[in-house]
Amino acid sequence: MNSDTTSRDKAGAPKKRRWLWPLLVVSLGLNLLFVGLVAGRMWLHGGGKDRRHRIFTGAVEKLMKDLPQAKRQNAGELLERHRTTVRQIRKKIREQRRITKDAVLTEPYDETKVSEAFARFRELRTGQHQSMHTMMLDLLKGLTLKEREALLNHIRASFRGRWRRNRRLEGQRAGDSPPSRQ
Repeated sequence: MNSDTTSRDKAGAPKKRRWLWPLLVVSLGLNLLFVGLVAGRMWLHGGGKDRRHRIFTGAVEKLMKDLPQAKRQNAGELLERHRTTVRQIRKKIREQRRITKDAVLTEPYDETKVSEAFARFRELRTGQHQSMHTMMLDLLKGLTLKEREALLNHIRASFRGRWRRNRRLEGQRAGDSPPSRQ
């Protein structure tokens, strides 16, 4: 009797396990499907938070490709200054969210404390928008009419793409087909 646990063919060589290859292919296919679903979902939703902010900064970056060197450098400096400001504000917003959450979940409920936390949160969000508006005003001062039109077209195109994705999703959720253009 053979003490070897592997099965052997008639010539005495170990049998090849032919079922391993299909299993490997199926496993690889399922992994790729999962990764594709996650990547597609992220693409569909624009990759995360602050989409509106990325629409404006992305439009400025697209415009910068067509600007002369001096204007491109100025736009780059404005954009970098804005991003630095927004990074600091976002850090404060994250902290304020934590403070607001703690205020809401504190027992006994203190309406004044919660109201103040919400007010501070609104103040920070307004500061983020103010930074974007200031950057846009500084940028627009140095642009010609054609360059301002190009910037607006970049912004519109980004919002239009976002609107189409949202409408398509709403239709799928409601079980309708996407609206047709007339």
